Amino acid sequence: MNYFLVNNLGNKLTSIEKSVINRFKLFHSNKIDSHIITLSWNPHLHKHSKIFGINNNIFSMFDFFQEARHIHINTIKDWIEYWKCEQQYEIKYIPNTHDVRVFSNGTRIIYASFHDSEYKYLNYVNYFDSKGRKIKREHYDSRGFLSRIKYLTTKEKTVHESYLTPKGDVKLEVYYDPEAEKERITRIILNNFHNRDYTFDNKNELTAFFYENLYKDGDLFFSDKTGFTSPPFLLTDSKIPVISVLHSTHVKNNDDIEGSDTKNIYKSVFSNLNRFSGIIVSTKQQKMDIERLIHSSIPVFNIPVGYTEHSTLPNVQTLPEGPIKLMSIARYSPEKQLDHQIRLVSKLKEDFDQIELHLFGFGKEQKKLEDLVKTLNLEDNVKFRGFIPDLTSEMHSSHVSLITSNMEGFSLALLESLSNGLPAISYDIAYGPSELIINDKNGYLVPKNDEDKLYETVKTFLNNPELQKSFRSASIIEAQKYSQDEVIKKWHNLFNVIKS
Repeated sequence: MNYFLVNNLGNKLTSIEKSVINRFKLFHSNKIDSHIITLSWNPHLHKHSKIFGINNNIFSMFDFFQEARHIHINTIKDWIEYWKCEQQYEIKYIPNTHDVRVFSNGTRIIYASFHDSEYKYLNYVNYFDSKGRKIKREHYDSRGFLSRIKYLTTKEKTVHESYLTPKGDVKLEVYYDPEAEKERITRIILNNFHNRDYTFDNKNELTAFFYENLYKDGDLFFSDKTGFTSPPFLLTDSKIPVISVLHSTHVKNNDDIEGSDTKNIYKSVFSNLNRFSGIIVSTKQQKMDIERLIHSSIPVFNIPVGYTEHSTLPNVQTLPEGPIKLMSIARYSPEKQLDHQIRLVSKLKEDFDQIELHLFGFGKEQKKLEDLVKTLNLEDNVKFRGFIPDLTSEMHSSHVSLITSNMEGFSLALLESLSNGLPAISYDIAYGPSELIINDKNGYLVPKNDEDKLYETVKTFLNNPELQKSFRSASIIEAQKYSQDEVIKKWHNLFNVIKS
């Protein structure tokens, strides 16, 4: 079995999670057994996994210990009936929500949040003491069972958590220091695991124990969210093979690849190379740079995080109708430098009657970016589209894809754009764009952070319809270098090297 390790899976995908899901689907279509594993407790994990079509092939470390990997709850308790009739409590419904307040003799004792308007599927339940202070919260798994109970101090700091099986047995207990400024675990107890109780000092120890008990001969682990998933392997038996997957540049200073320190999230790998069976990167150049850095002490594999699929492609000789549409697929975060794109549109607005920038993503920078849009009076030109799982139709209706990051790994979004006949204009940064964009053929590489050159390049491209058609055809042709067949060959090579 091949296990792909990430920290969590939400209802919106980061590039790492999308890459892992792509890999799973590639393996599945080629009949290579694999599962995705998350290390964080997440009561909505299985609801989210259904969105992306992987619900039967993903589980968390907590599912493993809570004996909840393969369950389906058919009977859901009627909580409203229970509180009103059996407990004789008073229910007050909160308008415009799925939440209720529960009172006993006029005193609020419970606040309950439901997933649905029928009040059947509980999300969480808060309990209050006689002074109205929250003292306990029960969290329910999206599959219907009580999964975690969190006990709080009067200042609402977590002091103890219990994790339960679907049958209601407490399997994990986590204790916290109530006086610490931030949550700090002081003890983890695993109850009745194979007829024994175990104690751990921290989550890394628990995770290492999980890895060792999951592993069987022939299994292979891929550490994707490296900062979270790799350190526990330093505590495991070295017979367990693990490969570190690097999804971004490995150095802090991208302008000095050879002289810069490695990023902190990769320290556990580069400081303990003998514990890892190999490293995977997405580009040829990064493979060469890392081989020089580690003196080829372990194998380094160049395997793209994405691949092209057979799909219905647009007529590349017909440009999209309507306003000129610039497309960006990136998190709303500082390293993506989306403010460069917004300022670009402010300039292009003077050259084109109708022009729009569509920003597909999510992140902490959204408010800051929205303020910039308002300052530049671009509310009609810049659209914050949020996270959309399938952007195929959006790509077919766009004129060009933009990348203004200060660094990238492979850029899965760039490959998807090109494979859909959408040319790209990007800053020339380490590592991915220069391997996917053939300058002046399917896009342009612009000197990093040169906003004036970016403007001139985009303006020239948009003013030349015949050039756009030529680039759209070339984009599809170049993307075929990353077909499923070509990428799976690289994976089979990795398996052969690791086995030998």
